[in-house]
Amino acid sequence: MVITLDSPLQNSLRKLDDEHVNQLIAHYDRLIEPIYEKGQFPKDFTLRPLDWSLTPDVVHRESDSSGVRPLSTFDVEFLDNEIVTLAKKGVVDLAKHYPCIHKCKGCFSQEDIYGDVDNLMYWEDVMGQIDQACDIGLSSVKFLGPGELFQNRDLFDILDALSERNMPISIFTKGAEMGDDALAEYIYGDQHIHTAQDLVDRVAEYGNVRILLGFNSLDPKRQDLAIGASKENIEPRIKNGIYQRLGIFDYTNKRNQALVNLVQAGFNDPERGQRLSLIAGPIRLYQIDEIASAYLWAAQRNIPLVIAPTMESGPRAVALSKNDQREDPEHKMLVDMMVSVYSTAIDSGILTLDTITNEGISGYMGTSPCNQVANGLFMRLNGQIQMCAGKSDRDAIYGNVHNTSLVDIWKNSPNYAMGALENNWCVAKTSSMPIFIQDRILTTLTRLYDS
Repeated sequence: MVITLDSPLQNSLRKLDDEHVNQLIAHYDRLIEPIYEKGQFPKDFTLRPLDWSLTPDVVHRESDSSGVRPLSTFDVEFLDNEIVTLAKKGVVDLAKHYPCIHKCKGCFSQEDIYGDVDNLMYWEDVMGQIDQACDIGLSSVKFLGPGELFQNRDLFDILDALSERNMPISIFTKGAEMGDDALAEYIYGDQHIHTAQDLVDRVAEYGNVRILLGFNSLDPKRQDLAIGASKENIEPRIKNGIYQRLGIFDYTNKRNQALVNLVQAGFNDPERGQRLSLIAGPIRLYQIDEIASAYLWAAQRNIPLVIAPTMESGPRAVALSKNDQREDPEHKMLVDMMVSVYSTAIDSGILTLDTITNEGISGYMGTSPCNQVANGLFMRLNGQIQMCAGKSDRDAIYGNVHNTSLVDIWKNSPNYAMGALENNWCVAKTSSMPIFIQDRILTTLTRLYDS
């Protein structure tokens, strides 16, 4: 099955008018039928990505017998063992050539991390740290990247190991392998996977997998630009684990096919929780013209759209963040964007003003608030522990598991000191998303909807 956006919808990055956005939504409507109509969401409906967003009962668990507050979530990196070996032998330089086919403009990768070859961990070593985290209450893990877990030939060994531990994993992915038959077969053909749907169906056999699919834009030109899509239809070629040519041709349509394949495999089935989410991160401030429409479209299909305007980690993401701050130094455009999403949520029956007031404004605007920093840590492939994936300066680095136990790093971290918060805003984005904008947004929503 091939899904394509009609050529009249190809456009420049200028502002999208309402007619164009409506055309885009009509196209996506034809791809996937809604589960809920606007204004007819179930009474208890919420947008809470399963096992990524920590529920209050997980956040407020009691400390263990040693008095250590639970480490509820753990962001980790996995890399194909063969590539780790090549890096340790000096055959490949991961600091210069990380094994990812994409060229995302907002990538948060810190390439110098991967030059620390002596400390690079095999996936079994990472699993050992996960086991330590389980001893202090770990409830879920996340693979954010950089790179693609679906480009890792050890994928199913990793998923098997996590499944044996009954450990949910949320996989952040751009999804090309799940929407491109040729790419799926190129990577996994010798594992009896010959189509993108084969790959999705195999992954769907794991009840502990949640998919967080990259979705920067409805619009193909914007989306292809954001991910650095190739303008040439060339076959992928890997040498020593490294893609020799970067970029996916016609990426947006392949991502859309991945989305269809995931839905066909039941990942958005309300009976099984929100195992499929879309990640709009980073998005640009000019996308106020489309983001609320995308949010509603996804919600009607039981799919949270998690909207993250910026990152302050890695040179490319930081550059985008600084550009946004130059354009919007008073954060007026960001506040307007967040108000537009929350207004759509209220008008459509997804949220109420009371719920928003009680939860607090979410850094992900319209979905459940971030509570990852107060209840978790991020471990890089070399064992370095950081605040989260959203920040990479010195103050956000807490130690290394090769030198200090994970338990001790957790107990002595600023994250631990925050306490068991259900909404920690976005403490990583101190410059691009200062906490005072929460009050601006809530004040505006109260004025609009408090009758």
